[in-house]
Amino acid sequence: MGDAPLVTYGVDGHVATIQLNRAKAMNAMNHDLRLALRAAQAEAEADAAVRVVVLTGSGNSFTSGTDLKELGDFATRKGMFDISVRDYKPILDAIAGSSKLYIAAINGVAGGVGLSVALTCDLAIMARSATCFAPFSNIGLVPDGGLSWLLLQHMGSKRALEMIVEAQHLGAEACLEMGLVNRLAEDAVLLDEARAWAATLAERAPLSLSYAKEIMRAAHTQSHAQIALMESEYQMKCANSEDSANAIAAFLTKQKPVFKGR
Repeated sequence: MGDAPLVTYGVDGHVATIQLNRAKAMNAMNHDLRLALRAAQAEAEADAAVRVVVLTGSGNSFTSGTDLKELGDFATRKGMFDISVRDYKPILDAIAGSSKLYIAAINGVAGGVGLSVALTCDLAIMARSATCFAPFSNIGLVPDGGLSWLLLQHMGSKRALEMIVEAQHLGAEACLEMGLVNRLAEDAVLLDEARAWAATLAERAPLSLSYAKEIMRAAHTQSHAQIALMESEYQMKCANSEDSANAIAAFLTKQKPVFKGR
């Protein structure tokens, strides 16, 4: 019997689920796991039927971040910049640049660059027992994977800096209050609720969801006037789509629209 896959991937309807599968190592991300995750992302991206991707972990951890065993010698530590650019940036860029929505289902500890991955997702649901953790100052490092920017966007500079310099664990209620996640779920039903949420979203107009994601991400760095113009441009694309025409006709006849993504 061979070893279990580092990442499991499955599709149900329009929803793909990517699950990290190094539970005994708290889903710590070593080189092989990073490659396996990227491969699963590419598979979801290539599948036109997939509209929403649920990203989660196995066991009691979403992912604890980089596997520190990889950094056991000084020569490897000197290569951390290369690891960030070569391995992590493609994972994060694939989430941010995808036309599909990503939902992080945070089933346990989301730590280090694993927290960056969770917060880069478009939406997030968190188990009530789960925590978010920025442990970098404990080991003499600074955040990576864009975590400083992500925390700033969600929490404001003072709370973000406090979380970083004090290496705080934040519980699920605090994460919800601060806007790091959208929803909480009981531990036993987290993945079920994440998939149900994803399935509901996947029934909506794919173009609307994709464009809304793109606009919202641009809104972090662009002006009000720029975003208003971008909205107008994408509104025209939507208005000229087959889905919009069919949805308006369905509304007028009191039918439920079926969206095809075109």
